Amino acid sequence: LVASVARPTTVRVRAQSHLPAISRLASRPFRTGLARCRGAQEQRKAQRIAVAAVKQQFDSFDEMLKQFELPVLVDFYADWCGPCKLMESELEIVQTALRDKIQIVKIDTEKHANIAQQHKVYGLPTMALFKNGEQVWRFEGAMRADNLVSEIEAELNKM
Repeated sequence: LVASVARPTTVRVRAQSHLPAISRLASRPFRTGLARCRGAQEQRKAQRIAVAAVKQQFDSFDEMLKQFELPVLVDFYADWCGPCKLMESELEIVQTALRDKIQIVKIDTEKHANIAQQHKVYGLPTMALFKNGEQVWRFEGAMRADNLVSEIEAELNKM
């Protein structure tokens, strides 16, 4: 079993102006005032949280679930599934919002059909939340990140 495990990684992005007029203005003596204005914008843009997927090898699905101390949100997907591809960016937002509360794992149902069959995954994408190896929440279909975060937080508050 190879699972893609999402881990938060900080990525710094430096905003640069592509307009020559602004570059010339910044080189003049009054550039400190301009730099302060641009500096605030750049600071807001400079820090972005990205989710880097790490592939890990496990002997079994149950072993993978037991490895994590946090609850595990499993995304059952397929490469050919359009809604699954839409959920990739939504899951990045969820991982950013809940990075200290859950771990996200993606399982390709084409490669691991036995796991999908064992967990009765018939529609894609399917999200399932596991705590201590037990499934505590499940949703089939695409969902916006803010709705997914609120659903997961509500479930975590029940635990």
